[in-house]
Amino acid sequence: MTGSTRHLLSSRGRLAALLLALLGAPAAHAQLGIDLSAPKKEEAKPARKKAQAKKKPAQKTQKAPPATQKREAAPLPAPAPEPEKPVEALPGEPPEQAPPAARAPEAPPQELPGLKLAPADPKATAVAKERLAAAKKLLDEKATETAALAFDQILREPSFAEVHDEARYQRAKALVRMGLNHSALAAFDEILEKGPKGSRFYHSALEWVFHVGRKLKNEQPVLNRVAKHAQWGFPPVYEDRFHFLLAKYEFERGRALADAGRAADAKAAWAEARRLASLVRREAGARPPVPADAPSAGEDSGDVYAKARFVDGLVLFAQGDDPASVEAFKEVIRLTNPKRGRHPDPELRELAFLQLARIHYQNRQNRYAIWYYGKMPWGGQRWLEGLWEASYAHYRIGDYEKTLGNLLTLQSPYFQDEYFPESYVLEAIVYYENCRYPEARRVLESFSRLYEPVYQELASITGRPQTPEAYFEVIERSPHGQGGAIMRRILKVAYTDQNIRRLAESIGEIDDEMDHGIGGRRPELRESALAKDLLEKLRADKAALVQEAGARARGKLEYERDSLRTLLAQALRIQIEVSRKEREALEGALARGSQVEVLRDLKYSTAVSDEHLYWPYEGEFWRDELGTYSYTLTKGCKDRLPRSRAAAR
Repeated sequence: MTGSTRHLLSSRGRLAALLLALLGAPAAHAQLGIDLSAPKKEEAKPARKKAQAKKKPAQKTQKAPPATQKREAAPLPAPAPEPEKPVEALPGEPPEQAPPAARAPEAPPQELPGLKLAPADPKATAVAKERLAAAKKLLDEKATETAALAFDQILREPSFAEVHDEARYQRAKALVRMGLNHSALAAFDEILEKGPKGSRFYHSALEWVFHVGRKLKNEQPVLNRVAKHAQWGFPPVYEDRFHFLLAKYEFERGRALADAGRAADAKAAWAEARRLASLVRREAGARPPVPADAPSAGEDSGDVYAKARFVDGLVLFAQGDDPASVEAFKEVIRLTNPKRGRHPDPELRELAFLQLARIHYQNRQNRYAIWYYGKMPWGGQRWLEGLWEASYAHYRIGDYEKTLGNLLTLQSPYFQDEYFPESYVLEAIVYYENCRYPEARRVLESFSRLYEPVYQELASITGRPQTPEAYFEVIERSPHGQGGAIMRRILKVAYTDQNIRRLAESIGEIDDEMDHGIGGRRPELRESALAKDLLEKLRADKAALVQEAGARARGKLEYERDSLRTLLAQALRIQIEVSRKEREALEGALARGSQVEVLRDLKYSTAVSDEHLYWPYEGEFWRDELGTYSYTLTKGCKDRLPRSRAAAR
């Protein structure tokens, strides 16, 4: 009967996918999917016209300052006008580039409070630097909104092109300080796209991207930016974090390739992920650095080396090397021990325990698995998940009492909106194997009553053609839908996919940024050209996120629809088998003229350890008792043959 049950731990890829999602935390802006193609090289640009080759000989190329130099240059005295200097050529590009085209002003600059705009002047460079210095002073004085508008006005003035690079960088900083994190990432992208030779603020912008990424619920946008700009290198202080994020990206890319049937490409991606993870130094600082002028410092981002070892363990697990994977996860647990000298990371430690439990369960080392499942923090994010998976391990070793106790917690009113439909099938199997036929029938009837409407709703949603946006709207409005509990369960179905949950979190952040971060500002900013540009980019980012989340939601709902249909069919077969056993008992009783005993009494004790208190369950639930229940089976199947004959057979 055990073989009839579907179990969520049978697939390596699915287990690894559930674990990696929290570690972090895609291409520029909102595109969070994994690119299955190999990193593209820079394509050579078309050669310039011969007429352009007759220009005055270029002066010595000015190199970008190294990452160790001071990131922001102080305003310089206005020099005499000089001919434009060509930018040093990038790989695959001609040796000279024209300066980037300046954006045409949408409206004449307006005077802002605290900032007097200089009139047009033939000496544009001097005026531009004066305007830039005034805007920077506003930023230093924490007049952030006014400073952001001032930097934006400088960027809209073509004659100020000499200071556009720094104004662009300072404007992005101002957006960070205003809490507009997604807008700030888009602003830093304008600098990153130029490369280290095209902007002297390239490395400083990268540092800010790392800083902003730690403020987001979903770190995936930073991960994709790391992958996109990996060819240009990173500041030395960020190399360990860079290698970790890139290793994580390669692991996810390998998993996507494996799901697409491209085993050879997946193997190469996983090998690269292991190589990158090995580059993270053991002595890497546990607390990541932050830009010197960041609005806050000392943020907790966990142990980068421990996270790299975790990614290495996931790769080994995906490759089928279970012993090496176990050793990697054990090292993660040692590194994150709060009693040791390294920086503690409770969330990563919990993930490592969960992964060790799953590996042991998969190898049928059930008692080891139970021990590791027991390490899940009570009431934590993955506590219910560990409690559910441990129920199967207890069932395998015949510990039916603890199996039923765990299932009693999962089905308590505290977790009525959680999605564990298979728990009812497992409970019915336990009762059936112990000849508790009335209880088995009762459980199966409850399962059908609760989940048949969910299946019908899933079939209705996935049976009609809808756009990805419509699918996302379904899961977004589930908590407030007319179906009540049914729609809430559908939301839980979708959110069991960590990718969908994190995409939804990013969409929520963007909505909040548009409605409150920008919409709640004073009219001077809310009605400015800067706000219009920011809102336009945020809407485009949100549309891309909704598109991806909706596509993922459709696949997830279709998968759960098919799984739930299978469970309902299994429940029906068990119910038929229960009815057959009860009919056999009744026919036997009629043939003999008396009732046939199919159950026998068992002796039991209520003795418990010194750490526990026996308290009989009478239908009520107390929060502090959840997870500690042990169901006592007072009866079992009656021996059908004398023990001596049964042993002989």
